[in-house]
Amino acid sequence: MFDKVTTSLRILAAAGVEEAASGHPGMPLGMADVGTVLYKKFLKVSNENPSWINRDRFILSPGHGSMLLYSLLHLNGFDLTKEDLKNFRQYASKTPGHPEFDLSVGIDMTTGPLGQGFSTGVGFAVAERYLSELLGKDIVDHFTYGIVSDGDLMEGISFEAAELAAVWKLGKLIYVFDNNNISIDGRVSKVSTTNQKKKFEAIGWHVIEVDAHNEDEITTALEDAKLIIDKPSIIMAKSIIGKFAPNKQDTSGIHGSPLGAEEMEEFKKNLKWQGDLFEHDSDVYEYFAEKRDEDNHAYSDWEKLFQEKYKSDATFMQNWDLLISNEMSIDFNYEKSTQATRIAGSNILNEIGKHTNNILGGSADLTASTKQIIGDSAFSASDFSGRNLEYGIREHAMGAIVNGITLHSHLMGYGSTFLVFSDYMRPSIRLAALMDIDSVYIFTHDSIYLGEDGPTHQPIEHLMALRLIPNLDVIRPSNSIEVEHAYRYAFTKSGNPKAIVLTRQNLEYLKFENDYEEFTNGASVVADGTEITIFASGSELELAFNVREYLKDTSVRIVSTPILNKLEKAEPEIIDNLKVSNLNFTIELGRSIGWETYLGDITKVFSIDQFGISAPIKNLQEKFNFTAQHIGDEIKKFLN
Repeated sequence: MFDKVTTSLRILAAAGVEEAASGHPGMPLGMADVGTVLYKKFLKVSNENPSWINRDRFILSPGHGSMLLYSLLHLNGFDLTKEDLKNFRQYASKTPGHPEFDLSVGIDMTTGPLGQGFSTGVGFAVAERYLSELLGKDIVDHFTYGIVSDGDLMEGISFEAAELAAVWKLGKLIYVFDNNNISIDGRVSKVSTTNQKKKFEAIGWHVIEVDAHNEDEITTALEDAKLIIDKPSIIMAKSIIGKFAPNKQDTSGIHGSPLGAEEMEEFKKNLKWQGDLFEHDSDVYEYFAEKRDEDNHAYSDWEKLFQEKYKSDATFMQNWDLLISNEMSIDFNYEKSTQATRIAGSNILNEIGKHTNNILGGSADLTASTKQIIGDSAFSASDFSGRNLEYGIREHAMGAIVNGITLHSHLMGYGSTFLVFSDYMRPSIRLAALMDIDSVYIFTHDSIYLGEDGPTHQPIEHLMALRLIPNLDVIRPSNSIEVEHAYRYAFTKSGNPKAIVLTRQNLEYLKFENDYEEFTNGASVVADGTEITIFASGSELELAFNVREYLKDTSVRIVSTPILNKLEKAEPEIIDNLKVSNLNFTIELGRSIGWETYLGDITKVFSIDQFGISAPIKNLQEKFNFTAQHIGDEIKKFLN
């Protein structure tokens, strides 16, 4: 029966690609046996309750092989029909070219950019270990499985994440490596000499080698991997890409193109297939039904246990209610004083940690600089209850692991580093925005004013580059009131990621207050005037107030724009109401390109459109003309 099921799986995958006239049939044909074993014998997933917190997670890291996943989900009774498979890659279908996060159909994350799935899976495994400690092993006790490819392992992000998985001894993380030695441009061996077995053994993984087309070997390997509790496991599955496509198997030609009519006929002959490609015998569906029934019953038993525990265990009730809380509403009441926003933010995050249990995160080896600490203990192999994650110098992996933590269920992951290194994290940030998840990225040292470290560490284009990512809110607070609002907003679950951007240098306390609603709308008037308007955020708001003082004979309105990207979709009258005349100026310590998108016509921008210089702040202010006198004198040129 196994061979009949894998035949159906291969036929469905190839047919979907053929129907779309585009796609990647090679990987599904090569890994059909592995996928069948996983869903038949191992994966604990409920097609009736696909968002069950205690389900096993499955990640298809080489997302181009999406027809394997869609076909498996279809055969396992998830909400993907034959019509959905026929509509592969079509407009508004449930089966896009790469899997997109959708728990209703059993897809645990969006994959496609190679290395991201591998690394995000480490975040899933972190979340499982933490939640098991918090809620009890009777409530959370599951595995994270994944299929990974040569391409995943070549991407640097995967090695960063793999090391962390080994350091944290995430024994409930199990990957199957589709070891087919083929990439788009040909043999992997042309561009890689890495012995993957030795590499993973060297960093502390449990490694098993199997034939990817041998049911018994796959089964035994997965069973062995489940028994290793102190090491993540990777199963090196030697496979043939495009198996059973006689002229294209084991070639790069099968990777990313349909088989074509002639090869499809030969492929069907090899599998002894006759009839409609999308019509399959009922026993193929029944093959998986017993496992799904078992898992659905497991969910029912779990639900009863959960309800009993919730009613009888006050500590569990409190932990669960805190975990699923959607809004951050803490009265901080911090002293309003001169300090860097990274310090103000550190104080607030520390306070948030005392009142929450659903936030995990840390720094890429910059805790001493970014100051972003949650809770009193570090997550480690000896303490899975810790909430501080020590990522090491691994910004790439940090971004993806943050996403995995956030994706798992109810948790919010965060990572912190210098703003200039947000470039290293950009693919993960983009995926968080694409998946509509509440990941938080905290960036400090937000301008040339970090000073002597020089242009390699001084961000110039980064603020606007982050704002260009759809669905990402880039938050740049100024005084301590805005910092409080920033953290409250960032750690309130709203269905999109946030980036908080903070200063290294101290800022004077600005005597204004804007309420939370005004702040989250993106902009508000913080000092009124009738002749001109200055827009600024973060440290530049202090400069705007100094310019206002310098122009004491002119009535200057100042508008704080802590979440500038919120204004992109604002009604025109809202933008018009922020302005008092046709004289409008912006101040930002970075590239000026793009402000017009948010504010309309701007009289003059004061910005930096070149790289910085290694020097103390005072020299930088003078060199780049970021003084109240220079900006004030420039503005005077526009006054009657």
